[in-house]
Amino acid sequence: MYLQKSDYQIRIRRNLLDVLLENIAGVDPGNPTPGDILEAADKIASDTIATKAGVLYDIDGELAKTGDNRNGYIISQALSIAIYELYQRTDDYDIPDKVIKNYNDTINILDEVSRGKEPLNLPPKPSGDNGENNDGEHVSSSGFGLRRLGSAKKRSHRI
Repeated sequence: MYLQKSDYQIRIRRNLLDVLLENIAGVDPGNPTPGDILEAADKIASDTIATKAGVLYDIDGELAKTGDNRNGYIISQALSIAIYELYQRTDDYDIPDKVIKNYNDTINILDEVSRGKEPLNLPPKPSGDNGENNDGEHVSSSGFGLRRLGSAKKRSHRI
């Protein structure tokens, strides 16, 4: 699990998180435990981030990290998604507006990341051809941040 239960204290009070988890888990023996619920929310958050940021960045290494080695920005994005997912089992009017706003902002940021408009402080995704520029679709694998993708050379207007 990328997110730890202690990470949630950044965004939600511990007692509120416990009440939310108990309400979701219920009292039926067949229902998932609070730990299972947190694990499922973490998986949804990690998969969402990996799907969107994994287009340009090597996100798998980051999601495998634990403790203080993790990227704080990615933790923040994962928390926004995970908390929103936890609230999905409650009534719509019980979901705080800031939870919805944080989730929407996070998804918008991740969309920008996937398009190369928003940089992340993560290593770039290695190109599948080991840096060879053989098919015109080369992804530069040096440095951080935005990279130019393309198959055609820049046009010049000289005759």
